[in-house]
Amino acid sequence: MHRRDFLTCGAYAALAFAFAPSARRVIAGEPAADTVVTKDFARVQKVGEGLWSVVSTPMRDGKFFPTTICNGGLVAGKEGVLAVEGFNTPEGAAWLSDLSVELTGRRPTHVVLTHFHADHSAGLAGYPRGAEAPAIVATKETRRLLLEKLHKDPPAGEGEFAKAGTKLLLPDTILVDPAKPVSIDLGGRTARLVPRGGHTPSDLTVEVDGPRVLFAGDLYFNGFFPYFGDAIPSRLAETVAAIRKEDHAVYVPGHGPLSDAAQLAPYAALLEDVGAAARRAVEKGTPAGEAWKSYAIPESLGAWTLFRPEFAKFAFEAWERELRAK
Repeated sequence: MHRRDFLTCGAYAALAFAFAPSARRVIAGEPAADTVVTKDFARVQKVGEGLWSVVSTPMRDGKFFPTTICNGGLVAGKEGVLAVEGFNTPEGAAWLSDLSVELTGRRPTHVVLTHFHADHSAGLAGYPRGAEAPAIVATKETRRLLLEKLHKDPPAGEGEFAKAGTKLLLPDTILVDPAKPVSIDLGGRTARLVPRGGHTPSDLTVEVDGPRVLFAGDLYFNGFFPYFGDAIPSRLAETVAAIRKEDHAVYVPGHGPLSDAAQLAPYAALLEDVGAAARRAVEKGTPAGEAWKSYAIPESLGAWTLFRPEFAKFAFEAWERELRAK
């Protein structure tokens, strides 16, 4: 495995899934949305006027398609277009940039990163497509983590990006206050960026109205056991509880199909169950490296894709770190 893959929870998960025949999928209905584009690596669904979600499908028919890996989307107003996520490769971002022209008549004017992991950020160089680069928006902490963890080992491009040499773009529009939401006026539509945390020390949700759509990033894995490698587990549970209050919202998770608040409930219950098991292990003095081996997802929570057993290990280790630090 490439040495930067530990940053790439989505790519790591998808690669692992290729070798995980025992993986289980959750099967659930999605909110009504028209599929307007289908590719091997993703499908694009219209969730409202001027609103589209990108739902990545990195594993199809036993093949791995790493172009985008994570979910994202487009939010269009009369004066601007906001793209959610930088994706896994420049080819993925370039594809969404071109698609934005087809759907809205212009390339994205803004790109928002929900967090620093490479499957959400490594493709930023693909957005300009010979035009003026969009404003790349992130929190101050996300930019710091990108510099610390990914900028030293930028991803390799393919095709035109390999020939030109892929350069990792960094956020140039920074949310400094870790608790203050910021609104971006796109002309007749406002995107609200809400600083949150839990999946990493610094996450963002992108929220719009008319209709209500919430891009949750990796704070929400729909049908997939979440990645805890950089998580603050108690904060993740609190954040999920907060965003669950949107009864009429369409949720775009970081990975997995679209969802509503009812479908988010089993995910919150899974986080609670894992946390309870990890706390019991710490109380008994059982190291996380041993405790995770006896954990099983209760059947009452439904079926979840567990990319590989180590994902449960990461969860127990994250809880152990947090609880022992107190």
